[in-house]
Amino acid sequence: MTFKYQGKIITTPNLEKKLKRMKISIDDIEIIEEQIVQKKQEDEDELIKDKRMVIVRSNIDDIRRVCYIPMDYRPTMRELFKNHIWNPKTNTGIREITEEYLMTLYYEN
Repeated sequence: MTFKYQGKIITTPNLEKKLKRMKISIDDIEIIEEQIVQKKQEDEDELIKDKRMVIVRSNIDDIRRVCYIPMDYRPTMRELFKNHIWNPKTNTGIREITEEYLMTLYYEN
């Protein structure tokens, strides 16, 4: 349940308990509709609408990475993970994803 109290948005699984702890009543708050959650789901659905799900794995670990790629195109691992490659000079990216690691990745399906 999500509600607004004194300009703050608060989410809680148990509204009655939260109101009791805050020492306020239901008349003091404004209930926010669950449309926000539904809108977020719709936005996520729109992002993956024209894409298909693939599993990417590595020869050196047992991690299954779920990726969404265009329906008619299968990018290389370098293209797929270009925004995540570790750059030691700037300390950006994911430390485990290096050029060497990319060579061990493959599409499972």
